[in-house]
Amino acid sequence: MAAALAAAIPSVGKAAPHPLICASSTSRWVNVMSETTDPNSQIFLVAILALYWAMLGSWSELLSRWNDERAKRNAVPPQQDVSTENASCADMFQDALRKIDPDFDLAAFLSGARRAYEAILRAFADSDIQTLKRLVGSEVLAAFEREIVERRDRQEILELTFIGTDEAKVVDAFVADGTAEIVVRYVSDVISATRSADNAVIAGDPREIVEMIDTWTFACQTQSRKRNWMLIATEGEQQQA
Repeated sequence: MAAALAAAIPSVGKAAPHPLICASSTSRWVNVMSETTDPNSQIFLVAILALYWAMLGSWSELLSRWNDERAKRNAVPPQQDVSTENASCADMFQDALRKIDPDFDLAAFLSGARRAYEAILRAFADSDIQTLKRLVGSEVLAAFEREIVERRDRQEILELTFIGTDEAKVVDAFVADGTAEIVVRYVSDVISATRSADNAVIAGDPREIVEMIDTWTFACQTQSRKRNWMLIATEGEQQQA
C-alpha cells in the first residue's frame, strides 16, 4: 500500500524533473531509485501525502461553508428604504395629477390638507355647520349634520382639544369621470370628551391624549379653473397614545 502511494506522488501537480538529477550519470539514477525504496523514505512520503489530503479536506469544508453563507445572503431580499419608497409614491401621485393640472403642487396641497383636517374636526365638535359646508361634500355633510342634531337632542357637548398632526401623507390618487381624488392618511393627537347636560363625562377623557389615525379622501372637479378640494369620504381608527 505504501509503495503504491509513493509511486503516485510524482503525478500530483506534474512537477518538472530536478535539473541536477537529469544531468547525473546512470549510476546516479540507480542511487536515487534506491533511496526512494528505503522504508524510511516511504514512511516520510506517506506522511506528506496524508497531510496533503487532510489539508485538502479542510479547504473543501471551508469552501463549502463559504458557499452556503453566500447563498443565504443572496436569498435574503434587500430591504427597501421606507422614506425613499414613500417619496417615490408621492412623486407618482404628483405626476398623475400634473397631467390634468400642470401647476399642481403636492407640498402645498398637503399643507392645505393639514389645515382642513383641524378645521373640520373643530367645526364638527363646535356644531359649526356653516364652516363644514365650505369644506366637505354633500354625503359627509349629511352624516356630520345628523350626528350634530342627535348630539343636541341629547343635550350633550363634545369637547375637543387639538394637539397637532404628526403625519399627513398621500396614500392614493386617481382621476375618473372628470373628478380628481386624493387620499390622505393622518396621524394626530387630540384630547376628546363628551359631557352630558349635567356636565358629567360620558365618553372620552378630558385628561388623556389620544392618537387618531384617519384616512380622508378629497376631491375636486378637473374642469374647474379653481381647485376647490372637498372632503368626500372619511375612515379612521382611534388608538390610545
